[in-house]
Amino acid sequence: MAIDALTEVAGYWMDLTGIFAFAMSGAFVAVRKDFGVFGVLLLAEAAGLGGGLFRDLIIGVVPVAFIDCGYYLTPVAAALVVFFSSRVHRHGRLLAVIDVCDTAALALFGVSGAVKALGHDFGRPSAIALGVASAVGGGILSSVLAREVPPPLRWEQDLYVLPAVTGAGSAILLDTFGVLNGITAPCAAVPAFGLGLLATRRRWRTPRARIWRNPFSGMRHQPSRARTASTADSEKTQSMGPFDEWRA
Repeated sequence: MAIDALTEVAGYWMDLTGIFAFAMSGAFVAVRKDFGVFGVLLLAEAAGLGGGLFRDLIIGVVPVAFIDCGYYLTPVAAALVVFFSSRVHRHGRLLAVIDVCDTAALALFGVSGAVKALGHDFGRPSAIALGVASAVGGGILSSVLAREVPPPLRWEQDLYVLPAVTGAGSAILLDTFGVLNGITAPCAAVPAFGLGLLATRRRWRTPRARIWRNPFSGMRHQPSRARTASTADSEKTQSMGPFDEWRA
């Protein structure tokens, strides 16, 4: 698939929009961890640029962030907005906006990653995988730096990767029908964004293994009463979302 100039421009602005949203999310994690200004900037850069760097390295091209300084300045702007916001810890509406921006960024990065993979002659399944990887890579990197479980691995994240998968799949579907261009590519993120909001609204979550079966006895085992009592508080804490304690 050849990428025209309009598609490149659309991909550029989708990248910057997603980078800003992801950088704000990473900066919030740093503020919650009581990091200094350097730590806030570092996590914002990691969250905003990590996925795109991984995508470009897999494709085999020089990462755009190494060429265009706008890719570095966007996370800095997002980090400063978070750092100097005096009400960031207790403003529930602002935190809800961040959740919405995070969902939008996942959808946008899923689309842009898939489009860029198609432009370098990747197969359609590989393009979907690369779109998802570019969408979640920044969040994984920032979580590792903050010593937290990455969002895609946390069951309470309301199907975190769903917008990325839907966005990348929508881009592939448009390419299959030969209508993927600079106008339709951003539109592919719309259903992904809507589905992500619906998953957050309805609290759709991945199932967890709560009961295991002993292969030798054939008996079903459940956690003991003592274990349940001792871990009730920790499980309650794990079930909270990353911003639930601020909204309380």
